[in-house]
Amino acid sequence: MQNYYQVLMPRLNGEEIRRNFGHYRSLVKKGVAGFIVFGGRLAEVRKHIDLLQKEAELPLVIGSDLERGLGQQIKGGTPFPPAMALAQAARKKRGHGRAYDLSAFRKACSAVAEEAAYAGINTIFAPVLDINTNPKNPIIATRAFGEDAETVSLLGCEMLKAFQELGITACGKHFPGHGDTEADSHISLPMIRRGLSELKKIELKPFREAIAAGVKMIMLGHLSVPALDPSGIPVTLSGKAVAFLRKKMGYDGIVVTDAMNMGGIGRYSEQEASLMALTAGVDVILHPSDADRVALYLRTRKARFETARLEEFRRGLSRAPGRERPDFRKNNVLYESLTEKALKLSGGFRLKERPCLVILNDEADKRGALFANRLKKGLRGLKILSVNRSSREVLLTLPEGAQIIIAIFSETRGWKGGAGDWLYKAISGLAGRADLYISFGSPYLLDRVEGAAKLFAYWDSAAAQEAVAGLLINKSR
Repeated sequence: MQNYYQVLMPRLNGEEIRRNFGHYRSLVKKGVAGFIVFGGRLAEVRKHIDLLQKEAELPLVIGSDLERGLGQQIKGGTPFPPAMALAQAARKKRGHGRAYDLSAFRKACSAVAEEAAYAGINTIFAPVLDINTNPKNPIIATRAFGEDAETVSLLGCEMLKAFQELGITACGKHFPGHGDTEADSHISLPMIRRGLSELKKIELKPFREAIAAGVKMIMLGHLSVPALDPSGIPVTLSGKAVAFLRKKMGYDGIVVTDAMNMGGIGRYSEQEASLMALTAGVDVILHPSDADRVALYLRTRKARFETARLEEFRRGLSRAPGRERPDFRKNNVLYESLTEKALKLSGGFRLKERPCLVILNDEADKRGALFANRLKKGLRGLKILSVNRSSREVLLTLPEGAQIIIAIFSETRGWKGGAGDWLYKAISGLAGRADLYISFGSPYLLDRVEGAAKLFAYWDSAAAQEAVAGLLINKSR
């Protein structure tokens, strides 16, 4: 008899895992494939995942979005820089072409896998195999290793091999490539307009290389790609797209949807989309908002799907959390080192006396305070002005004759829809008045800036803010 839970992988909120353990255990008893983990504290998440695994007939697929390491989701884990920063850190500073020193990169990937295993996570939804060919992309940006197929293919394969050599399933995403879009698939359905020949030459190359390298899981993107399915339905729900991946690209591993609570599934309900995805040949439905409701819908529609591949895959998964505690202190040193190496300065710049720091914060919080305080301690007479997303109507009066430094904080994240229009207007409005622009996020925010030095940090972690502050202070001496 068909079990309609066994293809579902609902969300597990780590912050509530102890309080709601009965709920998660009931889903295991009903036969879910596993969970996607968000948040929580390492010791508590580790303990309760172990308990859930002991309740399961087959090992559970415990997955998580750890593109930036365990610290991206779990308190106590190490946060690593985003993919684009890792690529910059690995890029050799001398010589011609795209030459890389991959030793530290490989150490970082191994550290991510070791920490995931210790937490009880056996599947990482990475590497991102998207090529960020569109500077206006609101959701990929620094999550991509780069703007060309060669870089993404090389580093993506290095990452997946490092994960899988340590027993962690790697999941390449978002097939067939989310890089050439201007919409966030969390909010709406983007369209990839390239023809099939272009797709094969560009977007599909990293996936082709990943398949050759033995990637065990591929995530379909909520993307309309007429070259693969002229109907325009999301690839996630398309039998033609899945057939292309299976037959034309020779992939026989696990195929998983992107999260089913996203706006990218288009006009369909989560229940309808889940049925369509399974009919299309997808193995796992990721992040249904209500697993019980989806399972009931599938049962009433008498959905039919194959589960042999998924069952075989689950039998090969690690069930118990790793016993050997990773060296978190060593991993933290590595993350700080990579963050510093990733800094990229374009144009000459030297600090003068009594500069003025302007913080443009695209989030409704106090992001950038650490950077400002660190800079203030090292620079005499520093003036600080700050504008954030909620107070952007404030007009800035810049001090006459002062050297102006613009620090931009704008995180790339789902559901945001990209940087706010106000931020682009603020950057443009300060054109010609600033000596240095710093992006603690996407480098593409500074594409239109001319006549000033640019410093790219790629993310706004504490280590990134410390590294940039240290660099600027050194340039004042």
